[in-house]
Amino acid sequence: MKIKYIVLSLVVAFTFSCENPDEFLDVLPKGRVIPSALKDYDDLLSNYAILRGKGENLRYMDPDVFMSDVVYGNIQNDVVSTNAYRWAHDLYPENGRDQDYIEFYDYIHQSNFILENIGDAEVGNYQESMRPILRGEALAQRAFEYFHAVNEYAPHYDPNNPEELAIAMPLSVDLEAQLGKSSTGDIYNQILSDLERAMELIGPDYPAINRTMNWRPGTASILALLAEVHLYMGNFSEAVNYSNQALAKYNFLYDYNNVEFRNSSNPWLGYSVGGDINAWIYGTLNQETIWNRYTQYGFRTPHLYHPDFEALYDKDNDRRWHLFSTQVTSAGLDTSPNYCYIYVGERSVGLTTYRLMLTNAEAKARTGDGSGAIAMLNQLLEMRITNFTPYTHTDNASTLQLIKNERRKELHGSSLNIFDQKRYHIYGDNVPTYTRVIPDSGDTVTLEPGDEGYYLGIAPAILNLNPNLRD
Repeated sequence: MKIKYIVLSLVVAFTFSCENPDEFLDVLPKGRVIPSALKDYDDLLSNYAILRGKGENLRYMDPDVFMSDVVYGNIQNDVVSTNAYRWAHDLYPENGRDQDYIEFYDYIHQSNFILENIGDAEVGNYQESMRPILRGEALAQRAFEYFHAVNEYAPHYDPNNPEELAIAMPLSVDLEAQLGKSSTGDIYNQILSDLERAMELIGPDYPAINRTMNWRPGTASILALLAEVHLYMGNFSEAVNYSNQALAKYNFLYDYNNVEFRNSSNPWLGYSVGGDINAWIYGTLNQETIWNRYTQYGFRTPHLYHPDFEALYDKDNDRRWHLFSTQVTSAGLDTSPNYCYIYVGERSVGLTTYRLMLTNAEAKARTGDGSGAIAMLNQLLEMRITNFTPYTHTDNASTLQLIKNERRKELHGSSLNIFDQKRYHIYGDNVPTYTRVIPDSGDTVTLEPGDEGYYLGIAPAILNLNPNLRD
């Protein structure tokens, strides 16, 4: 389906980019469409580019990812990827272009533009009631971009140290501003404020999700992000509350017993979901998606399951293992005895039903509702595991560990595990020291709990343009 939208040349201020500052003197260059009516802003929010390529820097940082001699050659000459695999804090060389960072602030800038200007937009052939809805969507999109950015580029939010510096937080369009870093507490509070205001503006009767453009939010989308943000902040009761509300609005799950490969002799050709060969190729068609963002389209550059992570799977019955593992890369390279991760299509780092259910289960376990946590986990796993025997709750610690393990399996390939391990450390949970041997050099590298290797430094090219971003 073709989606008609206006591409507005709203570029990120030179404060946040690594391009020539002169390119950013005009917010609305000549020859571009200048929004003047509500429809123009609606079209701007319909631009699907916002969903693409989120968190690509993080792919090899995930401790569950393993690179053997056989596959390491695929990244060996890529300085950013090899730095990530070494858990370096600074990935980029002096003139390197950090596309993750640039795009986060590009879309934050776009949201700020909409919020500043939509009040003056003509109604045109729309109704006035659309104005607050579009404003609410812009607030929600800004919040989602900040949530991704603060987790990639900052230490995790610590309620005992909310003043720790994080990232810049522009809330208006000012192309000459050179902002310093705001604190983690200020960033998270702004995210919550934006989401709460967005819910007020779009209203409770707005659709739960946007079925035709799921990179735009519905009410379940915003509630799901509120749940995830509160989970990350350690506000577990609020996470239970918001995830319950979101699931009451939308809770679709695929039964993985009904998912197969299009061609069993070549799993890289993709999946058939209940006979539909298109359902998982594009995240816009995936009905488990609540609010779409994705990190990779396919995994043609391979990574392997870490042996410790692989050992968690019931390989005979877990359909996730069947569908997402192989010993042959897309190029035909044999990775045995290790297994290669496979996902044909867009791998979500957005909000999905399964992520929401795991957030609900974890938050319940952390608030003492172990039985409720296990019930939610069982509801998910009966759709993932053949001959599934439901778990029973024995104690909160055991239940929480089960949920953590299943979160790793369900979200593998998304790199979200790196955020999870970072937040577990702040909660006071036991997080191991991870160790890797770098194949080409034989060097041993480690990732200690709380290390800077859990998040990224801002690229030198950006710091050179705005020294105020230096710590």
